[in-house]
Amino acid sequence: MKKRVLLFIYIFFSIATAQSNISNETSVDELIKSYSKFIYKDASKALVYVMQAKDLAAVQRNEKQLSEVHYYIAKCYNRLGENKKALTNVEIAISKGIVFNDTVFLYNYFFLKGTIFSELGDDSKSLIAYLKAMEYAKEIKNPIYEISLLSNIAHIKKSHKDFNEAIDLYKELLKRLEGLPENQDTKINRLVALMNIADSYLWVKNTDVAAVYNEMGLKKCSATNMPWAYYPMLMNKAIILYQKEKYSECVSITKEINTYALKAEKEALYLTSIFYLGKSAYKLQAYQKSIQYLEQALDLINGSDNVDINEKELHEFLALGYNKIGDSKKSLLHFEIYAALEKKQSAEDLKINNETHQLVDIVPLKIEIDELGVALTKQTKNKKWFIISSIFLLGLLISSIVYYKIRENRTRTKFKELMKKVSELENNEEKKEVPKKAAIIDDKMKVLLDKISDFEDKEYYLLQECSLGFMAEKLETNTSYLSKAINRYRGKSFTTYITELRINTALIKVKNNKLIQSYTIKAIAEEFGFKRQETFAKAFKFYTGIYPSQYVKNLKKEA
Repeated sequence: MKKRVLLFIYIFFSIATAQSNISNETSVDELIKSYSKFIYKDASKALVYVMQAKDLAAVQRNEKQLSEVHYYIAKCYNRLGENKKALTNVEIAISKGIVFNDTVFLYNYFFLKGTIFSELGDDSKSLIAYLKAMEYAKEIKNPIYEISLLSNIAHIKKSHKDFNEAIDLYKELLKRLEGLPENQDTKINRLVALMNIADSYLWVKNTDVAAVYNEMGLKKCSATNMPWAYYPMLMNKAIILYQKEKYSECVSITKEINTYALKAEKEALYLTSIFYLGKSAYKLQAYQKSIQYLEQALDLINGSDNVDINEKELHEFLALGYNKIGDSKKSLLHFEIYAALEKKQSAEDLKINNETHQLVDIVPLKIEIDELGVALTKQTKNKKWFIISSIFLLGLLISSIVYYKIRENRTRTKFKELMKKVSELENNEEKKEVPKKAAIIDDKMKVLLDKISDFEDKEYYLLQECSLGFMAEKLETNTSYLSKAINRYRGKSFTTYITELRINTALIKVKNNKLIQSYTIKAIAEEFGFKRQETFAKAFKFYTGIYPSQYVKNLKKEA
């Protein structure tokens, strides 16, 4: 409570001081300069300046400056950890800024939006924002912009165990760094990429390749000049030794890392070192020491939200360790937790990774743990019913395979027909060239139809808030007149018109963008203006004859 009061007093005086300075400011630009001085030193004070800039820009009715100022407000809130407020302001910045088509600003807006979503724990929406930022980065044609995005996207993929795609992205990052001048930024980006490539290869148990990239990274840093990179890569080296069954060497290096991590207060690295000391002790048959390390690791996990370790494997080794020392009660307890974690699918991972990946969680004792589970629960098994159930399930499996094959052939035929339509869309821009149903009879209508075409060219229909009212406001007309124009000259209702545009755009972009193909259907739906996955899937099936998941699957087969 005392700390909160002191914090309040500090913020109050910061605001009071800032406001006294603000009174001397004469323009939005000068207020933004003051904001820039404090954003990385004192975000609370920076927020006061930029709030004043917002009020001034509003009075002057300068929409472009308002867009810019809302972005700065979002940055302040992001720095202060108030990401819901940050998200609200960056959305306002985007809605106002998209009209002016300032590529650099729009890149920054969507980059910040992706960062905010990631910090809010919604990596699916974070990826969508980063992808949009990537489109602007390509227009800017400055490789640094794309490199920053690649690193963030790869990190999200890796955190959700989509290791193969993460590796590809980090390798692409390395490739792009090759042509750039060597400086501190490129050196840091290169080390981050090498470190994460090695770590990702370790997760999929490609030990030899991991060792190559890890050694490349270790040669570029040291314990004195870049400890933040050196010790994680030294930990990678210890894991490589573990995977090569060189447990004593692994322990020797890991103890050095453990000492550094404890002293430097690197919680995640410290936990990883404890984990591998425990695993190595088990392999060296020092079961009591193994349990001691692993229980310490479990305490760290339970006491912190900022650490990331394979909890399933941790309970696996604890179950095995307690079994070795004859404590069947604790062994069964940890086995049951392990089994529950084994069965449970991570909902967020499934959102990020559109297709099922075979996750290799470095479980070298999978067979042994399964045998232990059977031994601990064998008294509850009924062999007779197991055989009957197996026969029934086998029959069900065969029927399912036959049904699946028939359905797959039908889908394949529809997919081939759909690809012809997509080719026509790409060649003729059919999605925009909807035949007019009547001759244009007045100049006012002609102006409106030109605005409609411009609206389509800029793809405003992909915004989720695109309603009849939104479009009418954008085109500076009323909803009744706009609805009449769409019905008469586009030959369909507003809802049908927008839905067709979105579906046709989705068909083209999903086909030509492998990153979008890696999205979940929910994420794809949001990318093309649909608020709900179910609405998108239903509309996609209606207009194409197949579901979006089937479309993506067949595109990947064609690749």
